[in-house]
Amino acid sequence: MSAPTLHAPVFRAVVRRGWAEQRRAVLTWGGSLGVYGAFMAAIYPSIRDTIDQVSRNYPSALAEAFGVSSMSTVEGYLHAEMYSLIVPIALCVFAARSIGRPLVGAEEEGRLDTLLSLPLPRGVLVAGAFAVTALLCAAIMVVTGVLTYVAGALAGTGISAGDVAAGVFGVWPLAAFFAGVAVLGTGLLHRSASVVGATAGAVAAMYAVDLASRLSDALEPLRWGSAFHYYGSPMLDGIDPAAFAGLTLAGVLLAVAGAWRFGCRDIRH
Repeated sequence: MSAPTLHAPVFRAVVRRGWAEQRRAVLTWGGSLGVYGAFMAAIYPSIRDTIDQVSRNYPSALAEAFGVSSMSTVEGYLHAEMYSLIVPIALCVFAARSIGRPLVGAEEEGRLDTLLSLPLPRGVLVAGAFAVTALLCAAIMVVTGVLTYVAGALAGTGISAGDVAAGVFGVWPLAAFFAGVAVLGTGLLHRSASVVGATAGAVAAMYAVDLASRLSDALEPLRWGSAFHYYGSPMLDGIDPAAFAGLTLAGVLLAVAGAWRFGCRDIRH
C-alpha cells in the first residue's frame, strides 16, 4: 500500500477535526460580513441619487481606482464599499488566523509535539490546515452572499444573483493565495500572531502597490506583482478563470513551500 493511500485517512481526520474546531467562524465571520452587506444593499435605494452625485464630482483617476465611477448600480456600490477592500482584507486575515491556529498556535501552547508523536506527518497536518481554511473561506462567502442578496432583493434594488455570486466567490482565490503566504510564514515563524501580522502586512503592501499603480502610470509595471491586480473586480466584471486558477495555484505552491519549510524546522516547546 502506497504512502499517499496510508495518509488519506489521516488527512481526512485532520480536516474533520479542523472543521469541527473552527466551524463557528462560518457564522461569526460570515454573519458579520453578511449583515454588513445586507445593510449596505438595503439602504442603497435611499441613497442612490446622492451616491450618483458624489461619484460625478470625484476626480476621474480616484473614481477609477476606488471603483466609485460604477456606483450607479447596487453591485457597483457593494463593490466600492465592500468588495474592493473590506471583504478581501477580512477574508485574507481570517485565512491567516485559520492557518496559524493549528500549526504555530499549537506549537505555542505546547500541543504540537504531542500531535506529531502520533503517526501524523507534518505535511499532512499542513495540508489539512490549508484544506480546512479553503472550506471555511468558501462557507463564509456563501453566508455573506446569501444575506447580501436577500436584503438587496427585498429592498427592491434589482440586485443580480449572478453578480453577487461572482463577487463573493471571486474573493476566494485571493484568500487561498494569502493562506499560502500564511503557510509559508508557519515555516519561518514560531508565533501565531507573527504569522497573522506578516500575512496582514503582505495583504496591505500588495493592496497599496495595486492602488498606487492605478493612480500613477509610472508605477504600472509594479501592479503585476500584486495579487490584487489578478483579483480585479469580480462583482462588476465577472470572474476571470485564468486569474482565479492562477491565484489558487500560486497559493497552493506557496503552501507546498511552507509545508516543506515547516517539516524541516525545529519545534519550540
